[in-house]
Amino acid sequence: MNIDEVVQLKKSLAKAISEEKTSAILGIMKQFNDDVVATKELLKKTDIGVFIGKQRSHPNADIARLAKDIVKKWKTAVQQSDPSKSIYSPKTNSDTVKVDDGGFVKPQPIDRSSIKIKRENSQGEISTPSPSLAKLENSFSENSSPSPSTPKLENDRVINNKGDRSFKKDNVGYSTGDSTRDKCIELLYDSLAFDSNNGIDIILNRAKKIEQMVLDQFDGEPEKQYRDKLRGMISNLKDKKNPGLRKGVVSGDITVQKFCVMTKEEMASEEKKARDREIQQANLFKARGAGPTQAETNMFRCGKCGERKTTYFQMQTRSADEPMTTFVTCIVCNNRWKFC
Repeated sequence: MNIDEVVQLKKSLAKAISEEKTSAILGIMKQFNDDVVATKELLKKTDIGVFIGKQRSHPNADIARLAKDIVKKWKTAVQQSDPSKSIYSPKTNSDTVKVDDGGFVKPQPIDRSSIKIKRENSQGEISTPSPSLAKLENSFSENSSPSPSTPKLENDRVINNKGDRSFKKDNVGYSTGDSTRDKCIELLYDSLAFDSNNGIDIILNRAKKIEQMVLDQFDGEPEKQYRDKLRGMISNLKDKKNPGLRKGVVSGDITVQKFCVMTKEEMASEEKKARDREIQQANLFKARGAGPTQAETNMFRCGKCGERKTTYFQMQTRSADEPMTTFVTCIVCNNRWKFC
C-alpha cells in the first residue's frame, strides 16, 4: 500500500471514528494491519502512526487492542528494516575504550557527530551507545519532546526554535491600521506558531485569513461578537493537548473556511472527544429510568476479560425506523459496550 492509499484510508478511518461506526473502524484498522508495510518514510509522511496510536485509548476494547497490535507490529517492522537502530549498539573495537594496567587502549577513529559517549561502569569501560529509539517513538506519539534546532532563515527572516516562537520573537511586521484587528492577528499568530517549525509567511497568512473571515461574518465591524469568536478559537489553538488542530490549520488540512465555522466540540482534542464519548455512553446506560430489569445471558463474549457472563437491555436511541440499540455489561469485569 503506497503513501496516497494510506492517506485516503486514514481519512476513511477518521470519518468512521467521528461517526462512531465500530464495525467500519475495525474493518479499516484490519486493512492497516494486514496491508501496510511500515517504513520510516511512510510513517513520517502520513502521520498514520500518531493517528493509530491515539486509538489505543479508545473506549471500545476491540479497537484499543487492535491499535496496540498495529503499533507494536509497525515498530518491530521499522526496527528490523534498520537493525542499527537498537537501543544500544553492540560494543566493538571501533567504539569502545578499555582501561588496562598499562593505561588506555587507543580506539579506532569514530564519528563523534552521530554518537554520544557515556561511562558505563566503575571498571573504566566507556561505551558509545547509538541513538535511541526516540526518533521512532516520535512516529507513534505526538507527546515526544522535540529535539532542539538552531534558528534558520526562511524568506530572509529568522525562524526561532520550535516551542519558543511568537509574533514579537519572529519579528513579524504587519498592520491593518486598526489596533483591535492587529492585536487579534498577533494572538492568532502566537497560538499557531508557538510549537511550529513552519515558515513565518505561512503562519502569518493563516492568521490574516482567519481574522478576515471572522470579521466578514460580523459585517466588517470588530465588535464584541467578533472578539468573543476569536477568543474561543485562540483558546482552542493554544491548547497544548490539542496539537492536531494547530497542525491541521497551519498545513491546510483544515481549511480556513472550515475552521471558522467549527464548533467548540469539533475543535476539541482527541483526548477530550474520547472522554465525552465515555461520558455519553455511561449516561446512556444510566438513562433507562424505570425500564425492565436487565436480562442475564451468555450470548455475548466480553472483549476485555473473555468471559460470557453478561447482562443486557435494549433501548431506542435513534429514529423509530432504526433498529434498537443493545447495551451489554460484563458481570465479571464491569466492561460495557453497545451495538445496533
